[in-house]
Amino acid sequence: MPGSVAQTSTMKTNPEKTRLIREALMKNPRGLNVLQVAEKTGINRMSAGRYLEVMATEGLADIQMVGNAKVYFLSKQIPVTTYMEYTSKHYCITDSSLHVVQLNKWIPKTVGMAEEDFIGRSLLDTLKGVVVNVDECREAMERALAGEVSTVIVEENFRGRHKFFEILHMPVQFPDGSRGMMAVSQDITENKKREMALREEGEMYREIVEHLPAVIVALDAEGRIAYISPRVREYGYDPDTLAGRTFTDLVVPDDRTAALAGLATTRRKGAATGIRFRLKDTKGRESWIELSCTAMRDRAGTCTGITGVLHDVPEAAPARPTKKNAAK
Repeated sequence: MPGSVAQTSTMKTNPEKTRLIREALMKNPRGLNVLQVAEKTGINRMSAGRYLEVMATEGLADIQMVGNAKVYFLSKQIPVTTYMEYTSKHYCITDSSLHVVQLNKWIPKTVGMAEEDFIGRSLLDTLKGVVVNVDECREAMERALAGEVSTVIVEENFRGRHKFFEILHMPVQFPDGSRGMMAVSQDITENKKREMALREEGEMYREIVEHLPAVIVALDAEGRIAYISPRVREYGYDPDTLAGRTFTDLVVPDDRTAALAGLATTRRKGAATGIRFRLKDTKGRESWIELSCTAMRDRAGTCTGITGVLHDVPEAAPARPTKKNAAK
């Protein structure tokens, strides 16, 4: 996040005086020095100076040096403290030793600890025993201290609750020039669970497809093989090496016109059955195949690919001459 990050101030402030100073700065966008702020607000010069320093520390005011004088402006940035309290994301700021300086309410609430138990404590020590991939987090934090921004998907297992967070680690700089790190995390548990469920479902369907007594094929919009099931090994082909090849390359040249016509019908009508052609295996042997396929379409109705099932059709093959006929 651009700008500096405030450490917690110990000075007790009067909200009314803070409001008066904010209004004075708002009405004078070119900036005011301490004396001018005191004159416009009726606050004595010493108190005005202290309030302005606190406001700068909290991100409410910006400071520019004009000669030896400090000129104050209303901050053009959202104060980190305000943003942290009202966002649903989890924010944690550490110093250069990765000890917690500031955080919002969501982190203590998530892990069931009081906020004061975090402040001044090593963030890594807090995460141990809670975050599964804590070493990956440590590396991201160290990169942030070195000036790099990175994102880590964190797996958390706390008190029997299994959660996932996407954490953005970024460098920050405090008003005194020292460096620190800010971690911004977002709960992605539900998305991750859906992703895992879809993956498991996909693996289940793949297991079913790979044990069907037929070859299953998926083609892209140009007719290239995107997927073909392992049963194609019966024809001598390695399914991994077929990915990206044009499907009709496997068809005997004399039958490619029929195969292409069947695929064209599928794209046009949405489905086609009974597409017959000869498929040549890696040893040059030919097998009669019947293909049934369905078009895949996007929301606009454009064909984005074709899925198909290939069956052997032995009865379609021409009859082989018997020994008796051969003798004649």
